[in-house]
Amino acid sequence: MLKTKILKTKSLKNIIATSVSLSIFVLSANAFAQSVSVSSSSLSVSSSNGTAITSISNRSNGSNSAAKSIFERDRGGAVYVMANQPEGNEILVFRRNTQGELTFFRSLTTATQGLGGGNNAPADPLGSQGSLTFDLQSNALIAVNAGDDSISVIDVGRTGLKLNVTHKVSSGGNIPVSTAVSEGMVYVLNAGGEGIVTTFELEDGKLLERSRMSLGLSNSETIPFNNVFAPGQVGVDALNRHLMVVNASGQEMLTVDLDENGVPVGSFTSTTTPGVVPFAFATTRFGATLVAEAGSGAVTSFDFPQLDNSLSPISSLVSTGQAAACWVVLHDNGFAYVSNTASNTISSFTVDRVGQVALLESVAGETEASPTDMAFANDQGFLYSVDAIAGVISAFKVNEQTGELSLVEQEAGLPAALGIQGIASFDR
Repeated sequence: MLKTKILKTKSLKNIIATSVSLSIFVLSANAFAQSVSVSSSSLSVSSSNGTAITSISNRSNGSNSAAKSIFERDRGGAVYVMANQPEGNEILVFRRNTQGELTFFRSLTTATQGLGGGNNAPADPLGSQGSLTFDLQSNALIAVNAGDDSISVIDVGRTGLKLNVTHKVSSGGNIPVSTAVSEGMVYVLNAGGEGIVTTFELEDGKLLERSRMSLGLSNSETIPFNNVFAPGQVGVDALNRHLMVVNASGQEMLTVDLDENGVPVGSFTSTTTPGVVPFAFATTRFGATLVAEAGSGAVTSFDFPQLDNSLSPISSLVSTGQAAACWVVLHDNGFAYVSNTASNTISSFTVDRVGQVALLESVAGETEASPTDMAFANDQGFLYSVDAIAGVISAFKVNEQTGELSLVEQEAGLPAALGIQGIASFDR
């Protein structure tokens, strides 16, 4: 009996030892593909490009306080701005170093092969957020060409500095102003005419049209058009189940279901916003949607879409204390930033998991003339704003624990007051 017990114990020890050895081998084999960082309050697993795969945290707002492994450290990247010129749209390329500083490379400027809509107005000619977006999955920029009603797909290469147009296609409507990319689908908002949302599937650098959906408007079909009172942005909710459009002319958020293939089905449901001139929006990873209401200089947050697709306000008209709160971006650690185009400032907010919004700093950052579009870089470690009238990009470092912005530089090189619009980034 004793001999049997000893044999069983040895067998158990051998199984445990084998299991541990196998686990160590598997972890070693994947060391170059994934990096794991552990702190007393969180566990996160990241892919080799730094994109979070899994994140478990007990912090209220989240904080990237754990030391980053060598695979997660910033290696610089690129920031792109869309020239949006009527004689020929182009993507301007800026190399970003690890301090967040930008260097403009004129020789890397790449034509989209379409025409821009910058002749509509010197600042904010398209009246939109998301005219230039970067899709990590396809490693490509999606750019609107409002001057000839087309969309361009632009591969950015391995370093983000060598751009190549892989496809140009009709936008499916008049005056495309905004795009959103989600799970291999591209949604394009055409603000002109009746207002068409076109859905494309993005595959191998090509756009394949899947559907068109009308907003039932009656705007101008060609430039010039009213860039303020028009639909300004298209986006997808946190679970990729709903498509949303903000329409300033109707003072409303429009929501529609997405089917299992990511194609809009049914009809749009309208939710009136409490403020004036709802301009742009962003959705938190927990499902709340923040809307910047330009005419009210405030932010309103909405809950996840209800069964009838209507939206319920959570925080209404939280004031920036500034003028023309137009563009809004969200940081994963529970912060929101709004550019105030008439005040030349950026305001910051806190956003909790249920979508409640509170003003953090009325003036978190000062910009040059007319800040419009904004984009994060370095896994949200830097924030960049396009100061359209000044022809400048304002660069800020983001404190991931407090949300504070620190000015890094203000980089010239943009065609000042000539209708520039759209910004996106690439991290190496």
